Amino acid sequence: MSPEDGPPSSGDHALADLSHSAPSPANTATTTGGGAVPPLQKASTLQPQKQSNLQVHDDDDDNLSDLPGVEAGGKTAVRKSPTERFVAAVHKANPFARKDVSDDIPYEVAFPCPEHNYKLTSNYIRTTKYTVYTFLPKTLYYQFRRFYNIYFLAGALSVIAGASSLSPTSQILPLVIVLMFSLAKEAYEDYYRYIADRAANTGPIILLRNGVRIATTRQFIQPGDIVYLEKGDKSPVDAVILSSNYEDGTCFVETAELDGETNLKRRSAVVELAHYNIDEQVAKLRGMIQCEQPNDKLNTFDGLISVSIPGQPPANFALTPTNIVLRGSNIRNTTFVYALVVYTGGNTKIIRNLKKPKLKTSTLEKKINWLVIGAFVVNAALLVSSVCLEWRFYKNIYDQEVIAKTTDPINYPVLWYLGPQDSNPSRHVLYTFISFFGMYTYVIPISLFVSIEIVRVIQAKYIQWDRAMRSYQENSDGSVLTVKAKANNSNLNEDLAVVEYVFSDKTGTVTRNEMKVIGWYLDGIGNLPAGIAEGAGKLGNMLSQNQVDDDAKQRIVGFGRALALCHNVIPAPDPRKKDALLYESQSPDESALLHGIKTDGFTLLSRTKNSIKIRDHTCADSAATLDFTQLALLDFTSDRKRMSIIVRDPQGAITLYCKGADNIVMERLAADQAELFHHADESLKHYSEQGFRTLVVAYRTLTDAEYEDFRRKLDEAERALTNREESIATVCEEIERELIFLGVTAIEDRLQDQVPETIEFLVECGIKVWLLTGDKMETAINIGMSSRLILPDMLVLILDAHAEDDLSHQVETFTKQLAPGGTEPAKRAALIIPGSTLATLFSPQHPHLPPLLLTLSQLCTTVIACRVTPLQKALVVQLVQRNLKCITLAIGDGANDVSMIQAANVGVGVVGREGTQAVRAADYAIGEFRHLARLLTVHGRWSRLRLSSLVFYSFYKNLVMIMIQWWFGFLCAWSGQLVYEEIFLTGFNIVFTSLPPLFIAIFDYDARPDVLLANPQLYKSIRHGLYWSRTRMIRTLIEALATSTLIFYFVYLPFHDNTLDQNGYTSGYYTQTYLFSTPMLVVVLIRASMMNAVWIGRWACVTLGVLVASLIFNLIVMGIVEWAKWVDQGTFESVHVLRGFWIVTFLVVSTCSGGVLLIKYFYHHFWPSDTDILQEESADLALASHVSRTKAVDRNDQAEMGVADRVADL
Repeated sequence: MSPEDGPPSSGDHALADLSHSAPSPANTATTTGGGAVPPLQKASTLQPQKQSNLQVHDDDDDNLSDLPGVEAGGKTAVRKSPTERFVAAVHKANPFARKDVSDDIPYEVAFPCPEHNYKLTSNYIRTTKYTVYTFLPKTLYYQFRRFYNIYFLAGALSVIAGASSLSPTSQILPLVIVLMFSLAKEAYEDYYRYIADRAANTGPIILLRNGVRIATTRQFIQPGDIVYLEKGDKSPVDAVILSSNYEDGTCFVETAELDGETNLKRRSAVVELAHYNIDEQVAKLRGMIQCEQPNDKLNTFDGLISVSIPGQPPANFALTPTNIVLRGSNIRNTTFVYALVVYTGGNTKIIRNLKKPKLKTSTLEKKINWLVIGAFVVNAALLVSSVCLEWRFYKNIYDQEVIAKTTDPINYPVLWYLGPQDSNPSRHVLYTFISFFGMYTYVIPISLFVSIEIVRVIQAKYIQWDRAMRSYQENSDGSVLTVKAKANNSNLNEDLAVVEYVFSDKTGTVTRNEMKVIGWYLDGIGNLPAGIAEGAGKLGNMLSQNQVDDDAKQRIVGFGRALALCHNVIPAPDPRKKDALLYESQSPDESALLHGIKTDGFTLLSRTKNSIKIRDHTCADSAATLDFTQLALLDFTSDRKRMSIIVRDPQGAITLYCKGADNIVMERLAADQAELFHHADESLKHYSEQGFRTLVVAYRTLTDAEYEDFRRKLDEAERALTNREESIATVCEEIERELIFLGVTAIEDRLQDQVPETIEFLVECGIKVWLLTGDKMETAINIGMSSRLILPDMLVLILDAHAEDDLSHQVETFTKQLAPGGTEPAKRAALIIPGSTLATLFSPQHPHLPPLLLTLSQLCTTVIACRVTPLQKALVVQLVQRNLKCITLAIGDGANDVSMIQAANVGVGVVGREGTQAVRAADYAIGEFRHLARLLTVHGRWSRLRLSSLVFYSFYKNLVMIMIQWWFGFLCAWSGQLVYEEIFLTGFNIVFTSLPPLFIAIFDYDARPDVLLANPQLYKSIRHGLYWSRTRMIRTLIEALATSTLIFYFVYLPFHDNTLDQNGYTSGYYTQTYLFSTPMLVVVLIRASMMNAVWIGRWACVTLGVLVASLIFNLIVMGIVEWAKWVDQGTFESVHVLRGFWIVTFLVVSTCSGGVLLIKYFYHHFWPSDTDILQEESADLALASHVSRTKAVDRNDQAEMGVADRVADL
């Protein structure tokens, strides 16, 4: 049947007798095998679970193995405590909790789906955090998990006692506004999740029920339903493929939504079911699927399908990952597919992978928390001192009243205008404490934490908007993709400025991952060690010109056919060229090898599940097509590090072709191949020293009996429901022996642009760069040299011992050699560590070795680890991060880098050709490695500067404001009377002073990008406390205390006798509030402008505009307050017509702001920072450039007017 044909008619196929189906050879080691097997012995029956309103964001990892005293699998090791038993009972009784089911119990799906389940919303998903009913309680719960919000809530509730001088509105309104903003943010984000969920749940789908196609929505799909998918559809469930428009049941899918890989993947039906491809036939299928419990492993699936037709006994067939199409997969190059639903809703693998990763927090956030604690200490000091001073005043008056009451019981109050003192001292102290507590909550700026969130989001947008961090990649169809930098986690922006270690992958990260065949090596053909160094095409020329003998020709033909057959590539038409093919593969190496061997006369034409067609130009008829039958495909895995294919050629001979890592394949060669080892090793070393990627190609001829024995063992392994992968690997290991060497391939993966310059720049920034790669040691060393990780004057140390004693001795020797006073004290060193050595280092039996490695690595300029596994990459990162307490950054582009990226403090993903798993798991995504320099030194520096300025200024202005209130206590007998008008106090943080720190944190910078990129030494000063230090904390506190003192006494001394001018006007309470508040507001706003590092061009206008806007807000609010009759009429006018008000304001501003300006000027000229010097130099250069351009324009104008010569004469 043609792939483009539609479903055949009902008469095309008769219903086969499944019980007598002959076993059909499967095409892969992980695909179905034929033959019936006995039904499983069922431990119990587990019916498909209803998934209703699944909440996938809940952190409900309730595995029993997490509980104390319980081993994996739920076996009790020790008796549970009563508390643990109670928690387990509550969880068991919770109808909404996800139940844990033992993996030993198979998950069963009966098909077809029973009719009484048709209305169940089994496939309904919900990724939102909230519902309409839970939004308010859950958001409030999350908000008040933060200590500072509880603190503000306690301050707001202090008005309930009636002892506070603040009104309930003034005390509660700021907290309500901040909470409303946070709730609005949560609602906005969750609304878009709801929109996505609704689209996913209500999308159309076609189901085959009772032999009739029914159009419904996806949420009503049930386990056991049969879905009909067409080309371009996205699978809404995890389902077993029954058949497709291809005769062998092949289906091509794109899994970009699951793993980020855009290349097509082949999926297939069970061979014995592939011909059931019309509605009438599919509808008659009955049976049961037994498989593994729902899990989040995308690449595994073990199951068994038992199928029966009325009147026929059931037949059982094994199910593997190649028989499954997962939710989120797109159907490609396939007209239609019938699929049997297994997992729905929250049981699907993609939904189970939606667990929210552990949130990373920046180190600066921890320092902010300590600063908040410091503010609490200051708050407590003010509170205790105020209560004690008030108690002293109260006790003095109270004692006098006690004495006076004995002589005059009626007129005994000392302060007759206030009435008698409280007769209960304890109650009085409590009320006093509550009154001051509510007032002093303003020490901590309530708007700070909202401002931080806003600033971080905008800084993340700056990274995305940066045109200098964009790259352009050409797609296979010729289109150009613009790759923008992206921040997935804005919480870490400021940590980019203090990175000390960078751990980098090689392939696709520092290299292009664009493979090009450089040469082949075939023993006896070409020169040693380079082999056919001219690259692809040379072998074909040698064959066409008869430059080789018959024996060499046979080796070339075997080598060419091995490369043309042993791969996972799916040929597809090239839309850019007529009659041309695209070779799409998960690995760029395979595509490069196919394009290379094509130039030598071996061309891959097409591929189906069971056959591969190639063109071999060495045949007598060069245009003839050779049709090979694919018998088995032993796929590549990170553990196997090789792949093999078993094919039957047109003459009927069975051959196994194998290619893989040199150390893996070479050890599997036959004993009589020993004489080839030396030549092959010499060639491999030569290629590796050039930095090329190498593979070894070999083959083995199989007899029919050997293949049948292998097929039988493989079928048994595939049918196993437990340890299936291990069983299959064991069978493959047995057949991949006694191989015959064919040759070696060499592929170049060139460095990306400016990689050496970028690495050199990072090193000059004081950052240590480690390269972690899976390549051979020689390749890793060569890449290290070409990328300037290893410089010519460096000492290269290879740590390759395996035994514990030898390794300890080697580490100690290298340490002594590099330590001060050693044999090579002046040498910088590069340490090379193979993966086998790391395995010994990280062994639990050798806990003393990792610290020794860490000590040695600190003495080295760079470290390169080769032949490492993904787990070893993560362990290396954790070793440095946990022991040195430093900020680490990991950068990679592939799925094998995810563990390393997640282990580091900051993870960066490079958008490459190995999918987007690394990009999705990373905190930041960039298009090329060279953008890392700008990300750290520009965006990291600016983010830390801005956030630090925001935090320190926010605490400064609040300390100034509240300390004036504290000084006022000496004048108001510590009664808790406010020195400010109440509305001003309420709006101080959220209105009058909210814009300046926000604009500072959005627009400010202390050096231009070109200056920062030209001077990497500036990066070091940030780690040494340039923007955040204890000195700055103390300086901010002292400045706030001094400013508040000056403001208070500048206002108090002129008006302490309550006389406002020479005419004898006296002030009221509200006039006094404005006399204190306005000068204070002007001072703190001007101080904000002084924190700006940039006061040029448009930024000066922005800063000035923000200050003016804040003052205008104050005037408007003053007018509104008087209009609303919340203050005495005429207060606004009486304040602003007073000459004393303007004089005091001028004195306050000039003294406070002028003093700060004088100190800044003094430090800038006598102890300038590196940034100050570079700013002046860049400003002088900019001025000189502007003058030269002006003179050039003047000369051009003079020339046009004909006066240039006369000016020159003058």
